Order: sequence, then C-alpha cells, then structure tokens
Amino acid sequence: MGFPAGSPSRLNGSDPAPELLNGTGWDEGMTDFAATGRKKLLEIDGEAGVRVEEALNGICPDLARYLIEYSFGEIYTREILDNRTKEQAVVAALTAMGTAAPQLKVHIHAALHVGCTPEEIREIIIQMIGYAGFPATLNAMGTLMDVLQETGQTLSKVSAHAGSEGRYERGKEWLSRIAPGQEQALKESFDKINTDITRFVIEFGYGDIYARGILPVRSRQVATIAALAAKGTAPSQLRFHIGGGLRAGLSEAEIVEIMLLVSIYAGFPAALNGILATREVVTAMKEGTGR
Repeated sequence: MGFPAGSPSRLNGSDPAPELLNGTGWDEGMTDFAATGRKKLLEIDGEAGVRVEEALNGICPDLARYLIEYSFGEIYTREILDNRTKEQAVVAALTAMGTAAPQLKVHIHAALHVGCTPEEIREIIIQMIGYAGFPATLNAMGTLMDVLQETGQTLSKVSAHAGSEGRYERGKEWLSRIAPGQEQALKESFDKINTDITRFVIEFGYGDIYARGILPVRSRQVATIAALAAKGTAPSQLRFHIGGGLRAGLSEAEIVEIMLLVSIYAGFPAALNGILATREVVTAMKEGTGR
C-alpha cells in the first residue's frame, strides 16, 4: 500500500508532522497498531513507502490512520509469511488487478527493499500473462523498468526460455507437480469444444512459463493465488491453485495469510471468498475428494 514518489512525508517513528498533532490528525491518541504500523512501513517500503501523511492529511487524516494501523500495524506485522513472500504476493496481485500503477510502483520498490531480486520480480510479472493477460503484464513491466532506472539497478538479459522442442511434455511434467492427473481433467472438459485449448494451457502456461525456473514452484503458487484472489473473477482456478499451493509446500495458514494481504488491495469480499475457498480445498483434500 502506498503513494507514488513525489508525495512529501515525514512519516517515521519519532518525527510526526506537527500539523498532525494537538488534535488535528491521527497522531493524537496513537494506538499500538499505529506505532507498530509506522515501524513496519519503514521496514517494508523504506523511503518509497513513507510519503503518506501530507498526501492524505489535507483530504482525510483518518484515511492515513486506517492505512497505517490496519495495513501495516495489523496485517503486515503478522509473522506467518516473511516479508519477501508478502511482497511477491502483493506485486502479483497489483499486476493482475491492473488498476493501481502507483501502488505497484511502491511495492516493486518494497520488494527490492526486502531482498527480492529484479529477476524474481520480472518473473512474477511474466507469470501474470496467464492470469491477467499481456496488457497488464506489459504495463507492470514498464513500471518495473521505471523503478530499476530510479534505483540504478539492472536486469540480466540472459534468456530463460526453455526452448521450443518438447513443450507439451515439459508442460505436463510441470503441471503434474501441482496437480497430478490435471492433463486428463483438461481434456475431458475442453477437447469436446476445441482440442487446442488443453495444448495451449499446457505448452504455454507450464511448458514455457513455469519451465523458466528462477522462481521455485512454491513462489509461483504464492503469486498465482494472490493474483486470482485479488481479481475475484476465477473461483474455479483459484481453488485449483490453492490445491497446487498446498502440494507445492504451502500450508493452509500461509494461504490464509495471502488472503489477508489481499484484503488490503482488493477488499474484504475478495479476501473472505479466498479464505472460504481455502477451507473448501483443504477439506476436500483431506477427504480425498479434491484434485
């Protein structure tokens, strides 16, 4: 959560803006969530994430308070996911949503700040082709390049393309890591409509994208779950990837944490739907009825 560079701020743990004191803003009666939220904001976003107070104070100081207390004081301070995983999830969600370029820029800065490499962030954005399409991916890639230019960092130009030969067999193998038997399920659902559909999903989605490496399957599932939960338009695919995330090593508690992060960026309905879907998938897998 954040605002674009250029919005001035003095948000820090010891030097609040004077105009926010003495009953004119949210510093008066500051709760523990506000104090811990300020600390976490600096930890996550660094200088790119503290330009908030003056940008909001002239409009609605309470909004700044909610931003700090809930987003960073309550959600980001939870410890089930580490900061790198949180930022991978948020970059994926904001890329897929495609409606919050300034916040995506802040969180790309944040991802770099907490230890993600430029190549890892690029890989998350590339993966969103399959879930949000090329326009959203291209826009996010442009935002990444802006951030790298601002920070003086560069990207490796070495190709990670897995090659044109054997794409289908390679894709089947990658798909089986998160969902054994899914190829047959796709064929049963789509071959009666068009036999190319299963091939496109397996060859491109898994034989090209998943086979690039760089990110482990667990991180790819974190990104995909966050993106699908935030978009809120593909409940079947969300449940499928929740199952894939569990098979890739995520716990139910970790997936619920992803949904809580989503509450900040896509709202409570998306988060609550995601939490219920998680429980449904976990229950089905325990009962042996889930793919």
